[in-house]
Amino acid sequence: MGFSVFHEIARQIIHDEVEIGGTALPWLDITSFSEQVLQGRINQYALGENNIQFYDRGLPDIAGFLRKEKKETPEEIWQLCQDFKYDPIVYITPPWETIFHRDAERKEDFAAALKVHRALESVYQELGYELVPIPMGSISWRAQYLLNNAGIK
Repeated sequence: MGFSVFHEIARQIIHDEVEIGGTALPWLDITSFSEQVLQGRINQYALGENNIQFYDRGLPDIAGFLRKEKKETPEEIWQLCQDFKYDPIVYITPPWETIFHRDAERKEDFAAALKVHRALESVYQELGYELVPIPMGSISWRAQYLLNNAGIK
């Protein structure tokens, strides 16, 4: 639709780690994995500073995933979440069981996806973001809903 979209960096990291037999994977070493994701998301943020950008996931998601795993968020990550702010309104897509599926990068089941979602909601709200859920529908309908709701198009 003519906008820049930053896709989920974690999927690429998982793919690359599996390819090389690495251990920086969320199910093996969440700390190393989170550090790589953190750097990737900082890079994405820097590339998108001055225009309308869409991010599949943001820096606060790292804190959310750690929270879901009952791990403490390092102060450095929490501070970066506060320093690198996104728009105050965050559009969030609640888990949708009908379209949910596991794959090579997504090992968790739907129940785990719900836990991740709740953890993400709490982190974003704690950071002062207003969450707007995107209703279920086709991809094109959801994209248009977001643009209309945000007053972009």
